[in-house]
Amino acid sequence: MSGEVVVRSGGLSTTVQDLGRDGQYAIGMPPSGALDQFSHRAANMLVGNPVGAATLEATYIGPELEFTDERRIAITGADAPVRLNGEPVPLWETVQVRSGDVLGFEMLRAGARPYVAISGGVDVPEYLGSRSTYTLTGIGGFEGRALSEGDRVPLGELGSGGPRPGTRVPEDLRM
Repeated sequence: MSGEVVVRSGGLSTTVQDLGRDGQYAIGMPPSGALDQFSHRAANMLVGNPVGAATLEATYIGPELEFTDERRIAITGADAPVRLNGEPVPLWETVQVRSGDVLGFEMLRAGARPYVAISGGVDVPEYLGSRSTYTLTGIGGFEGRALSEGDRVPLGELGSGGPRPGTRVPEDLRM
């Protein structure tokens, strides 16, 4: 069985995003997807996921998340103080989490959207070839909406390998 993330708080607006659903404008569907594609891809690379795997995209105020199994995570994008079980977590770096660990965000210092990649990816159903949330019509992502307290977000199966904890994106390559 795969793990899941229990949402203790959804923050201001945290949604599931991937690279989007390109090529659907003919039916009136915009691409959706991660707003900051570089940060989304970098986060996935730091945990050993394909770059298009689904991540969590927060807006301004990040979520509080509890993990139910052992995973690797990475937080990229906006500059936000992040804590794991109350201890500071480095951004743009591979971090190990265990069952029962709680990840929380403080108010952003710069930027607008932090990304949380989790090894195995966020395993919500695809809609028109994407796992991205499009809240205007309530499709994709986790039930077509932002995450809220009590949600249990499914995670994909863990692959073998991937970057070791402490692997980081050099500062001069960060956006």
